[in-house]
Amino acid sequence: MTKKHLPLLLLALAALGSLPFFLSGYWARVLTVMFMYGVIAQGINLMSGFMGYVPFGNAMFFAVGGYSTAVAMGAGIPFFLTLPVAACVSVVISVLIGLPVLRLRGHYFAVATIGVSGALMSVVQNVEFTGGAMGTTLPILNASPAQASVFFYLAMLGLLVVANVTTWLILRSRFGFGIRAIRANEDAANSMGINTTLFKVLNWSISAVLTSLSGSFYAYWMSFISPDEMFNVMIAVNAIVILLVGGLGTVLGPMVGAVIFQFVSEVAWSSFGHYHLAVLGVATIIIVALIPNGFVGRFLELRRKRITGQTEEGAR
Repeated sequence: MTKKHLPLLLLALAALGSLPFFLSGYWARVLTVMFMYGVIAQGINLMSGFMGYVPFGNAMFFAVGGYSTAVAMGAGIPFFLTLPVAACVSVVISVLIGLPVLRLRGHYFAVATIGVSGALMSVVQNVEFTGGAMGTTLPILNASPAQASVFFYLAMLGLLVVANVTTWLILRSRFGFGIRAIRANEDAANSMGINTTLFKVLNWSISAVLTSLSGSFYAYWMSFISPDEMFNVMIAVNAIVILLVGGLGTVLGPMVGAVIFQFVSEVAWSSFGHYHLAVLGVATIIIVALIPNGFVGRFLELRRKRITGQTEEGAR
């Protein structure tokens, strides 16, 4: 993104921010879920798209955010003050888990994150202050249904903007170059003086914070959460599919992928009912097969080719 793109992005953001005042409650909800998955996908994008580690168990941080907010609000803490609590808890857990688990690579790391998520879910199911296996309730937002719909829409949109800006800033920092060096060749990055352990744990902590905050907003939005819902591995699977559709390793890929995935999902559900998952799966396979680097990745590839072609013509 350059300065010339900023007015266009601000205009698009203003248009999105005004939509909940004109949309029906159904479509406001669809877009809110879309923004939420854009945030979760961006968190996974930091790990897999830029660092080469696929955290299939990243839903555990979604649950950490939701349960941190639920427990804190149950103790009388206002919602917005529970957000830093959720962020801090997710950082602590990501560091404690990351130090041993991030020594693994490839599918070993991916499977290990699923195992850790299952272990954490078992803990939540067997302690009283989280509500156990039955789940727990949160205070309901003191507003009308229409006002609540607008609030959560704008909150998820704002969180998506924060996630995208955070990723954009990271990529232009020394830290961003470090995590991309790890993806290219971790051993070479280590030999060049990059503290790969620190960079990996720090990157997972940032990913965990973004994911946990989306879980916090979701829990307050739903006002009831359960372990099976919050630790559902399909949260991470859907986010990874969104990344593949939008463009793995791009800043805007998660957002674009979330838009396409959510609308295809809604059309499939309204048209095919209980068979919508099969239709959605087939549609995803076709998109990934035809556009293997995602829509944003394909756009950037064509743009580079056009610029390269213009440069070569100018050189002649």
